[in-house]
Amino acid sequence: MGGWVIVLKIFMDETGIHAGATMVAVGGYVSKPKIWRTWTKDWNVHKRKVPPGRQPIDVFHSTDCQNFRGEFKGWDKTERDAYVTRLLQVMRDHELAGIVIGINLHDLSTAMKEHPGLLEMFGKPYTACFQWAISIIVDYATKHGKGERMAFVHEVNDFKGEAMKAFEFVKKFRNPRAIPMTMAFGTKADYPPLQAADVLVYEGGKFLKNPTGTRQAWPALDPHRKRIRAMRYAKDNMPELIQLLTAFRKKLLA
Repeated sequence: MGGWVIVLKIFMDETGIHAGATMVAVGGYVSKPKIWRTWTKDWNVHKRKVPPGRQPIDVFHSTDCQNFRGEFKGWDKTERDAYVTRLLQVMRDHELAGIVIGINLHDLSTAMKEHPGLLEMFGKPYTACFQWAISIIVDYATKHGKGERMAFVHEVNDFKGEAMKAFEFVKKFRNPRAIPMTMAFGTKADYPPLQAADVLVYEGGKFLKNPTGTRQAWPALDPHRKRIRAMRYAKDNMPELIQLLTAFRKKLLA
């Protein structure tokens, strides 16, 4: 393809898709193909370094790891924490740039009660987060890139149709340099780097839900706060979102 192939991997955190969820989050890592190849080799080596008596992990799932399910069934906390610490080091050892976008669903619902006309235009929070994330990446590439191709790979889920519509919108209307962009869908087994996105969005969703919390995995991913951009709309800045939507709606009506 020539130049960089920027790969955006997105994984929907489970708190965004089940009844009663309070935060939906979308995120991905960006890097060059050669770095992804090196990362994948390193990741696969460390992923198989399990405690004595445990079976090597085939596909890493953050929720399974956190809750001792799936391939992590029977592990104890000491084994898991030591294992995760080594994997997080792999994330830090490679040049990966991350982005995580979230929306507090409770705060959004509360705000929209006073602006019912905006709700239909806003659409689903997942789609908004996805479009916001890829828009930021395209905007950065427009301002700082050299027109390199961008290849987005999305974790397979139930929102493929909506994701494609959002992608085509950004490609057509938010891409002033007409940068070549493609989008594919796959599983974490087929695309191991999606396991990196899994870790990023799982921990990012926890962080965005409680930015002042004490969860250690999030700062471990980006100890110097230079490689991951985390943004969200919640109670403190929800008026900004309402203002943006209101202005956009007025333009559409005009």
